[in-house]
Amino acid sequence: MNIILSTILVVSSMVLIVLGIVGFRHRGISGVKAITLLMFAMAIHSFAYGMELMSSDWETMYQWIRVEYLGVSFYPILILWFAREYAGERRFANNYVMGIVLAICTATLFLVETNAMHGLYYAQMGVDRSIGFPIVMTQKGQWYMVQVGALYFAMIYALVVLIGQILNTRGVTRRRAFLVFTGMLVPMIASTCYLLGWGIGEIDLIPFSFIFLSVLVASGIYRYDILFLSEVTHEMIFNTIGEGVIVVDSEGYILKMNRAMQSLFGILGQLKIGEPINRYMVLAHILESSDSQTIAMGDKHYQIRLNAIGKHHGTIVVFTDVTEITEAKKQVEILAITDHLTQLYNRHHFVQRFNQLEKAGVVMLLDIDHFKLVNDQYGHQAGDTVLCELADCLSEHFYDGVICRYGGEEFAVLIEGESLENARNRGEAFRAAFQSRQTDFPCTVSIGLCWYNKADYSKTMNQVDKLLYQAKNAGRNAVVWEDALET
Repeated sequence: MNIILSTILVVSSMVLIVLGIVGFRHRGISGVKAITLLMFAMAIHSFAYGMELMSSDWETMYQWIRVEYLGVSFYPILILWFAREYAGERRFANNYVMGIVLAICTATLFLVETNAMHGLYYAQMGVDRSIGFPIVMTQKGQWYMVQVGALYFAMIYALVVLIGQILNTRGVTRRRAFLVFTGMLVPMIASTCYLLGWGIGEIDLIPFSFIFLSVLVASGIYRYDILFLSEVTHEMIFNTIGEGVIVVDSEGYILKMNRAMQSLFGILGQLKIGEPINRYMVLAHILESSDSQTIAMGDKHYQIRLNAIGKHHGTIVVFTDVTEITEAKKQVEILAITDHLTQLYNRHHFVQRFNQLEKAGVVMLLDIDHFKLVNDQYGHQAGDTVLCELADCLSEHFYDGVICRYGGEEFAVLIEGESLENARNRGEAFRAAFQSRQTDFPCTVSIGLCWYNKADYSKTMNQVDKLLYQAKNAGRNAVVWEDALET
């Protein structure tokens, strides 16, 4: 009889390996990687238990038990992993819970391999020949019950998740969920029967339940493409969206996110599902506001939209890359205040900045002497060159001022907080520098300079204009200044 049972288990393990290989080809689909590894673990368990039943001496049996637990030890973590990936549930099966279960599984493998030293997993072990062939008889140790508790915790969680899928879906998706539910339920029933002693002697019923599971999965692949566990309208579309999407529950834990979101936060740290949002300060600050906003991250700009889930169930945060739009808007704003030729401010912006003055200071108005002769003698391209040379010279000497092309060959400078005496000296230095510059088109500049009246733009500009023309009438290439205006 043991030969028949062993043959059944070996064949079952081969089928599970084939199903695992098929699943591995679909490993990119949510949940499939976990169930594929679970099939491989079951295959190890089935094959090794089949070899154990064929063994006639205690030493060989124990060696095969140690092989069995290469798969059995990790049932809890693989079942838990599959269920949370399938349902996309991270709040309960978060990383901390997964870590604890994985630690239990790892400890189980270690304790089984070293059981002869401590007896924590199997308190006593012997051989029973009462059913016609030798079979291992065990007395369970303390850690055995810990492993069983972890296994039932994972299986109950998986069954609850699958019941939710059955109740909340329709059509082929519901049939898939029901098939997976049944496949999970059968090993759980077999395990319960074994633990309660309802089987045939000490024969472990769990590996034999895998036969039924293999048939279910195989028929599911054929009829319902059971390995395609995720909804097209959910997982695939969710991960295809170019916008970054993250789902946060009402207590601030990350429930779900798409691939675009993970790529987005690559520069800030790896986002992890199940972790509190306050570990990522950017997201924490975003959630503090209930309004849409635009933020800068690195060299990118993102528009943030917050969508409430019901009244108190959490928030969906959507990141839309608006870098191109933002940069285009900035360029339009710059063009609106900038002179195209000289790249200085234009007159409109100069007036705006004048109206924003808070402290006393000076205003300067200057004009290129005999500029018309430059255009007539050398051409308009030469005139443009002279205008740009003047703009560069102004930027170098009045870096702390507001410089604009006031109109034609006229330029204006505002220097807030500057004294008239110091401004006159700087004006003279600028005039001399412009006259002596290296150029193919020599010319000079006349300058009018005075205090500005920050309460009256027109009065200020009329006054400085008069001083400019005094400089022109005095022979040009001069700075004329007067502190007659009140501040």
